[in-house]
Amino acid sequence: MKRAVVLVAVMLFYFCVAGQASKRAYNNGNKRAEKRDYQKAIVFFTQAIRLDRFFTEAWYNRALAKSKLQDYTGAIGDYTEAIALEPGFAFAYNNRGADRKELNDLGGAVSDYTKAIEIDTAYARAYFNRGVVRLITGEYSSSISDFTKALRSAPDMTDAWFNRGISKFKTGDHAGAIFDFSKVIELDPGYAKAYAKRGVAEIRISRTEEGWKDITKARELGIVVTEEELVTDRK
Repeated sequence: MKRAVVLVAVMLFYFCVAGQASKRAYNNGNKRAEKRDYQKAIVFFTQAIRLDRFFTEAWYNRALAKSKLQDYTGAIGDYTEAIALEPGFAFAYNNRGADRKELNDLGGAVSDYTKAIEIDTAYARAYFNRGVVRLITGEYSSSISDFTKALRSAPDMTDAWFNRGISKFKTGDHAGAIFDFSKVIELDPGYAKAYAKRGVAEIRISRTEEGWKDITKARELGIVVTEEELVTDRK
């Protein structure tokens, strides 16, 4: 009986020491990541995981570091481990979706973004990311819906306004697109692409003078609208 008690005490001491060492390695990894030394950060996060394989945040932060180094396959593996440990980890689903998109696994990306949204119905970034994929795949009505939901939670998200404007333009709703591009410009007067796209949309509905003013402004900000774009949009 005494021997069993001693063994339990030794094991508890070991796990306590290992846990402290894992936490130190994790903190060192975060410090390296803050300095953008992602290679070294990965080394420390790996140490933390070896000492405590149930350290969810270490798996997650190692995934972030791998993603920064464009090791998307490695990052996806680490996000998957984090999700296995914490099935309600919405951020991990969203980020795994982003890395799947980088690997052109658009179906997998949408699946992950959808899961993140199921966990957190106000997760603006997940709605936005899913909207981007749906815009890429030509599901314009669905992308408009996603960007709209993103904007309910994050009304100052300029990229959501911009991409919703693109989606509306694709559906032929040029007035709606102009509204969204105008909102982008209101939030960020230096958003050159918004002037360019608004200018093309204005010309499309015969607001030629306003359109050319916007195109000129876009050029001043470094974005050139080509003649091909204008001809295409006049069809």
